[in-house]
Amino acid sequence: MSREAARIVRFILVGMFNTLLGYGFILAGLFLGAGDYLANVAGFALGMPIAYALHRRFTFKATVAPSRAEAMQFIAVFLVAYGTNLGVVAAGRAMGYVESPLVQLLAICTYAAVLYVLNRLIVFHEAGMAPDPRN
Repeated sequence: MSREAARIVRFILVGMFNTLLGYGFILAGLFLGAGDYLANVAGFALGMPIAYALHRRFTFKATVAPSRAEAMQFIAVFLVAYGTNLGVVAAGRAMGYVESPLVQLLAICTYAAVLYVLNRLIVFHEAGMAPDPRN
């Protein structure tokens, strides 16, 4: 398996765990009457620090010490990915799918795709990742 394919598999595994956790928070918010946006914000806010730690260590295997710049880049990437997530929620609502768990799930999947690409290209680029032991 190529390094990139292995990295994508790790991202998916970490993302599945974090998605289940965040989706659980979102569903709890919906159940408690928080509505689409507040439930979504709460789910992502509670999951973001966990996502950063797990992706840094396991997905991208960063070897350099964490820095304020890296954390700020992660937050910026998160905000862009989260913005796409909210766009999907807004589009679903505009089509009449208000407080829909399926729209929330589609929004999370969109978020995940954007998060991987931007983290791979901006936050955890090649220089800060562990070398391949096969080389």
